[in-house]
Amino acid sequence: MRRLTAATLAAATLFLAACGGRPGGRGEVRPAPTAARTARPLRVAVVDIDAVARRHPRWPALDALNRRLQAVEVALLSPPPPPPLDQRRAEAQLAAQARQIRAAMEAELQAQRQRDQALLDRYARQVQEERRARLQASQRQIEAEVRRAVEARAAALQEALRAYELQVIEEYRYPLANLRLKADVVGIANEEELRRLNEELARLQAERDARIRQRAAELDQQLAEFQRAQEQLARARLERLARQAEAEVRTLVEAKRRELEARAAQRARAQQARFQARVQAVRRQILGALRRQVEEAQQRYLAQLRERERQLQAERQALQEQRLRLQDSLLAEVKIEVAALAAEQGLDVVLTRYISNVTSLDLTDAVIARLK
Repeated sequence: MRRLTAATLAAATLFLAACGGRPGGRGEVRPAPTAARTARPLRVAVVDIDAVARRHPRWPALDALNRRLQAVEVALLSPPPPPPLDQRRAEAQLAAQARQIRAAMEAELQAQRQRDQALLDRYARQVQEERRARLQASQRQIEAEVRRAVEARAAALQEALRAYELQVIEEYRYPLANLRLKADVVGIANEEELRRLNEELARLQAERDARIRQRAAELDQQLAEFQRAQEQLARARLERLARQAEAEVRTLVEAKRRELEARAAQRARAQQARFQARVQAVRRQILGALRRQVEEAQQRYLAQLRERERQLQAERQALQEQRLRLQDSLLAEVKIEVAALAAEQGLDVVLTRYISNVTSLDLTDAVIARLK
């Protein structure tokens, strides 16, 4: 912009260099008239317009205007970037919403799992109570059967004991009757014989009773062994029934557990589908809001861009007009001073540094001095 100003001033000084113009024409510098014209060499001077312009008192103001105008031109060519798309914020919102939805659904699933576990526990207790009741009924039935079998066996053995007792009594009836008959019919000769007879009677009776007691003991032993055998069989049956009941409980509880797990898996799949649907809905909502925000931001950006361009163009126009006025004023002052110097020193032509002449007079410092 400084060269532009200097060139403008240089073009203005070329007006002073028009030595072949009409008499009295604009920009013509003529010496004072004399009585007789004498031929003399053409007097030429030169002025460094660049240096004059830079040393002018109002050059800083013009230079500041040029810099401001250049800044405005750069601003017009460099619009501000558009507002960034805050995709990360939308993703963060979506992730937060997804976590909230997931947490709510996990809590719902956990509550359902707890309800299923409570249902399974109640079912297991119910099945165990039913099997325990059935086992107790079977135990009572088996105990009754054992009791009836033992009682029947005891009755049979008691009957056998009575038959054996009658048999033994019958065996000893005649020997005892003979001894009594001998004592009653034949008589007893002396005390010694009576003693022997009584001892024989006692011996036979004792032998008879011993045989009966021995048989009774044997039958009691048989009854005890039979009872133990029946009780062992009953315990074995009860243990078998208990194992069967326990296996049935495990089977039923396992089947119920698989049923509940299948329902839970079905609920989990359905809930996962609902989760995906809700997340997609939230995604659409967030992205829709984001698009609306972007559209609004773009509209604001375009409006601000247009307003900025309008303001910059208006500022450029104002600066250009202000610079033109300042240049015209500065150029007018330089013209006046150059013309005054040319008149004072009787110069024919004043040139700028753009057309150099080593033999010409340099008026640059003089013009600068007059402008201060």
